[in-house]
Amino acid sequence: MRSLQYLIFPFLYKSSLLKLSSQSRQDSYSKVYNNEKQYKIEPETIVFSGNSNTALANEVAQCLGIQLGKALMQRFSDGECNIQVLDNVRGRNVFIIQSTCPPVNENLVELFLFISALRRASVKKITVILPYYGYSRQDHKLEKTQSIAAADIARMLEQTGIDHLVSVDLHRGQIQGAFSTNVPVDNISPYITLIHEFNNNPLQLSPPNELTLVSPDFNGVSRAKKVQDQLSIAFPNLKTKLAMIYKSKHPVAEAEISLVGEVNGRNCLIIDDIVDSGSTLSRAADILKREGAKTVMAYATHPVFSGRAALNLGISNLSKIYVTDTIQVKELDKQILQDKLSVLSVAPLLAETIYRLQKRESLHELLGAHNI
Repeated sequence: MRSLQYLIFPFLYKSSLLKLSSQSRQDSYSKVYNNEKQYKIEPETIVFSGNSNTALANEVAQCLGIQLGKALMQRFSDGECNIQVLDNVRGRNVFIIQSTCPPVNENLVELFLFISALRRASVKKITVILPYYGYSRQDHKLEKTQSIAAADIARMLEQTGIDHLVSVDLHRGQIQGAFSTNVPVDNISPYITLIHEFNNNPLQLSPPNELTLVSPDFNGVSRAKKVQDQLSIAFPNLKTKLAMIYKSKHPVAEAEISLVGEVNGRNCLIIDDIVDSGSTLSRAADILKREGAKTVMAYATHPVFSGRAALNLGISNLSKIYVTDTIQVKELDKQILQDKLSVLSVAPLLAETIYRLQKRESLHELLGAHNI
């Protein structure tokens, strides 16, 4: 009995720490998202923006109460770009906000040249904030002669001269290991945005206070569990369960798709990190409806929305789609999806990250309870 007690106690202790950490994070960011927090940015800190998501960068600067750094970005007729830093950055700590979203290669080259220009201007430290890490889905080999693009991009960023990288909801946490120990990587958890949204616009659930979180594949189960943990602490009366859509792959026969978990008569929220063509979320919604789900919603951190994604999602069985602004959603896509789409801002989260880094404070609360 004594040995069993010793086994149980560490588990209970870890669970209590998880609740304290999540509650602290919720209390802290309620002030951030309600514009109740005043930041004091040190004079040696300066924040720049690339062209990939200027709306997000401007909102981050507004949260911090600062102006973005000045840089001239020229585009020549042959497609080449030239970057000139206009502010004095000698000896300063620099943050660059740039999502490597489509056009991914163009945004990457712009980022590399921006880093180079800053290094040549004798900055003290460069922290790159990649709200969306392009090529992150190419994190392993499927064939012997394939590249591992996620790791290759990491090496290029490191060789260009960055000192620190911050990203939001990486496709795989293992990407952090592609960087050497000279370049620490922080993977920020974005799910406080969902909690803030549910606080301001409570879900109309039937049956009430019951929600099933669904992972569209096996690899995303830990992500759904992470959301479940945070929702359970933020909304104690909300009864949450987990489910998973499982696809078995046979070398000859057609892949068999099955559902693990009970969704009949329940409200379902699909949790994913990227919505690209929209086919994964659409198929998942069809399966859940077929199995008797009452309502089906979806959350995806990064709205790539390539091709006919908005049209596919617009005619799907999804009643609501939550995304963040790590990638700027095109106006046409917003018009197509209308009230079905809600875009949640990560700007307060990134502002808090920048503030803590320049103050040399811990990012533990921002990283979430689990590493995916």
